[in-house]
Amino acid sequence: MPIRTKKQLISEINSLQKHLEECKKLELRLGTKDKELKECIRNLEERVECRISAERIINKQLRGEIEERKKIESELYITKQFLENIVNGITEQIMLVSKDFKILWANKTFLEQFGCTMKELAGNYCYAVTHNLQSPCRAPHDTCPVFKVLEAGVPIKEIHTHYGPNGEFLSEVSAYPIKDKKGEIVEFVHIARNISKENKAQP
Repeated sequence: MPIRTKKQLISEINSLQKHLEECKKLELRLGTKDKELKECIRNLEERVECRISAERIINKQLRGEIEERKKIESELYITKQFLENIVNGITEQIMLVSKDFKILWANKTFLEQFGCTMKELAGNYCYAVTHNLQSPCRAPHDTCPVFKVLEAGVPIKEIHTHYGPNGEFLSEVSAYPIKDKKGEIVEFVHIARNISKENKAQP
């Protein structure tokens, strides 16, 4: 190994000192970066925790809303069944009709009078079921009470001829408008009572 001169040793020492200083600076920078990285991770963890907490709150609220909705739906179903039981016990024929004459619902008496089921009836036109017609009743035949309600905007009562499986029979028909919030007629309640026997009994 060659012998170094004093000048060479001093130069090597200075080089090593510079290298050492650079290492210290790099270590300091890495320490700063490491601190920034840790701070970033901590902030991210806090944001994740806040997000999870918010989702827990939202999920709890949603579960509460779902339970409340189920409760309301259950109460509505019970109320609907109760009202249907009442309406199905009425001896008059009752049906709910849309503005375009489609039957939306009918009670048990109506179904028995016209020999059909609700499944067969739903979506059919009232004039097709009660009069065997392809269009609404018009003069010189029975005048359609739904038309009269549309024109007058008030309940109508009149004598009407209906046609069931056992032939024609006379009915006393009452039609009532159902209006929306704007006061426009959107549906009708059609109530009919078979008065054929009463009519025959009259002198």
